[in-house]
Amino acid sequence: MSFEPLRHNRRYVPNLAAQQAESAANYLLLNRLMAVLDDDRQAVFGVPGQGHILLTETERSPYTSFVTLVGLDRAQWLQVPQLDVRMYHDARMAEIASIDGYRPIQGSHSRTDRRRQADEKQQINTYLGEWLRYCLNAGLASVGSK
Repeated sequence: MSFEPLRHNRRYVPNLAAQQAESAANYLLLNRLMAVLDDDRQAVFGVPGQGHILLTETERSPYTSFVTLVGLDRAQWLQVPQLDVRMYHDARMAEIASIDGYRPIQGSHSRTDRRRQADEKQQINTYLGEWLRYCLNAGLASVGSK
């Protein structure tokens, strides 16, 4: 019979390689969606079962961009949260800066903060990637690769 220490006594250590890989994939996916932005730096996508998503590039500089994804159909039973994404063009990475206006989202949280998961930032960046893949795979936001 072996005895293992309780997990809640261990400190959470973020997996930086996995976080960077997710951020790099999100950058590529978001770049594909941004290829269809109009002159106002906006695009509206229809997403099956979710209504419409507005993608807006709100800020652009040589090294970074700030992009917002927001659901337009707030009457739907499942509301899409507003995702504010920061894109780092020099590093070719994208990560969520805030979700529904709550920020900053830290890389990890203490175990005493019961309102948050220890790996919350990783979870929401994974959610962003899943959402971008869904938009592209559903066919309504499908764009050619660059």
